[in-house]
Formats: sequence, structure tokens, C-alpha cells
Amino acid sequence: MGTKKKGKRASERVHFFPHEEGSHEEGSHEWRTDAMTSAEVSMQDLTQKIVNSFDARAASVAALKQGTAAKMKANRQQMKRLQQELKRKAASLHRFLGTSESTRLRDFRAMHDGIRAGQEARSQQLGGMLAGSREMMSGFRRDHEAAAAHWQGLATTMAKRRA
Repeated sequence: MGTKKKGKRASERVHFFPHEEGSHEEGSHEWRTDAMTSAEVSMQDLTQKIVNSFDARAASVAALKQGTAAKMKANRQQMKRLQQELKRKAASLHRFLGTSESTRLRDFRAMHDGIRAGQEARSQQLGGMLAGSREMMSGFRRDHEAAAAHWQGLATTMAKRRA
């Protein structure tokens, strides 16, 4: 934070109007501090209000600036912590992947062999089911042919009896 220079404020009620009765020479100003007119008082009050308003806004901006600076500092610190943590985790992951490669490959092969064995078992099971369904279908066909032959024989017998 920079240092703030504080100047003289208008709270001392000094008039900024040159003395009318004095000399009006170039570079010579006498400042009047005696009786003020109502316009001068109003102007003085307005000036004081403007100065006070400025001071209040300046203090508000300074407080906002300090708050923002504090938040930015906290965010930078948080980012540094996160960055360090990520670096640490990346190094740990790298070590883990490097040292456990053979274990991962062994586990992958075992999983792959398990999948292949399951496929073989399902293939054999499916082959058995297909053979069973073929057997059943041939049995249905034999039964159908036998039933058709029987009905043909009954139809022939009935035709002979009617004739």
C-alpha cells in the first residue's frame, strides 16, 4: 500500500475570495477571514460537503482496495498450495505406475484369460443348446410324420366304411 498524502482541508473556514478593499496588484492576494455573507457561508458549506464526500469515497475505495489485495493474496497462497499438492500427486502417480507395471500387466492378462474362458464356456453351452434343439425338432418332425400317417390311415379306413 502506498502512503496517502493528506492536504489541508476546508474545515478551517478560510475564505478564498480576494479582499475587495485591499490592493489588486498582480500576485498579491489577501485572504479575508472576517464576516462572511450568506452566499459565502453556503459556498463554504457546499465546499465542505464536497470535501467530506470525497474523503468518504476515498476511504471506501481504500478499504475496497485493501480487501481486494487481501483476497488476491489469499488466492495466490491457495493456488501455490494446490500447485504443490498436484506436483506431489503427479510424482506419486508416476512412481506408482513405474513400480507396479508388472503387477498391472499380470492382472490384465489374468482378466483377459478369464474373459476368454467365459467366452469358451458360453460357446460350448450354446453348442449344447443347439444340438438339443436340433434333436427336439427332429423328434417333433418324426411325431408329426407319424401323426400324419395315422390320420391318413384313419381317413382311408373311414372312406372304406362309407363306401
